[in-house]
Amino acid sequence: MWEGLVVADAVVHPYNLAVANQNPAAKPQLDAVYAAHVMATGDHPEHVLTREEFFSDFPFEAMARSLFVESPTDFAVLHALPNLGFANSYVTAPERAAAFRDSYPGRFAFYATVDTPKVDEAIRALEWQVRELGVDGLKLYPAFFYDGVAEGWRLDGTDFATPVLEAARDLGIRNVAVHKTLWLPPAPKEAFDLDDVSGALEHFGDLNFFLVHAGAAFIDRTAELLARHSNLYATMETTFAYLVVRPEVFASVLARFLNACGAGRLLYGSGSNLSHPDLLLRAFADYELPAATLEKYGCPQLTAQDRAAILGGNALRLHGRTPESVLADTAGDVFDVERAAGGAPPWSGVRSHADSGVSA
Repeated sequence: MWEGLVVADAVVHPYNLAVANQNPAAKPQLDAVYAAHVMATGDHPEHVLTREEFFSDFPFEAMARSLFVESPTDFAVLHALPNLGFANSYVTAPERAAAFRDSYPGRFAFYATVDTPKVDEAIRALEWQVRELGVDGLKLYPAFFYDGVAEGWRLDGTDFATPVLEAARDLGIRNVAVHKTLWLPPAPKEAFDLDDVSGALEHFGDLNFFLVHAGAAFIDRTAELLARHSNLYATMETTFAYLVVRPEVFASVLARFLNACGAGRLLYGSGSNLSHPDLLLRAFADYELPAATLEKYGCPQLTAQDRAAILGGNALRLHGRTPESVLADTAGDVFDVERAAGGAPPWSGVRSHADSGVSA
């Protein structure tokens, strides 16, 4: 809890970038991911993971500590991630993510993913995750990497996305998060564009779509989509880091999104372990849009109710939780006890060998 608000992080994912899982042909991409982590911290070296810490099988416990002990986060949506082109296998494996969720069900929701361009295999993988793991949503990445090939797919395409989304809907999934706007080579750049989003939103009007990295690019087009489609949500992972390193950009993005849809469809996300949540949340403390931004975009000032919605209320509502239920479910757990005792410094889970009492 932060200043009376229950905080829910809409996207977290500990990366497995240990040497054994690194694609040796993707060193430039791996270096770029680490550079993004460093850049997102600004002038806060204590929040920067060393290369040794970052390029590891980052512990789920360390990610959880960054959220619930080292920062005032109360709940998070744990995303499984496919190989992303720079790993040999899942960057965040579904089985491991679901197992950690099961260890702390009051703290996490879990999103499945698929890591094959073959529709039948993707649907079988999704069916297995729903049946054996239990899922709260689906995370999709707009490209696949196999046999040395990087191939994008369209969210409105009938060859892959439509049958997979139909299967997800039939399996009871209602929340679909899609990585967009933030291009990561070697994937085709066009796969991260937004020209395929509107058709999917219209075709699957009963699904909630979360545009992950909303605001990282295509800001005006994202705002137009938000204004037109009530089933589209902006998950502002990466964009929240602008508040630390490029606050004028963050203000511009937030103002345009508020004009488009209000605060009710905007979600805070840290992407831990890509960014440390404490740094982002402290930067948002009592945040107000600058006067010049208000004048330029003609939007209303951010209110306490807006902050509450963005920082947790929206994510909780969309995952069947309430602030009261989260507080009740997490009261007295190992994270709650340690945070109440004073918390811990950034990334203590990989910088201290002290027993945290948190199981893997």
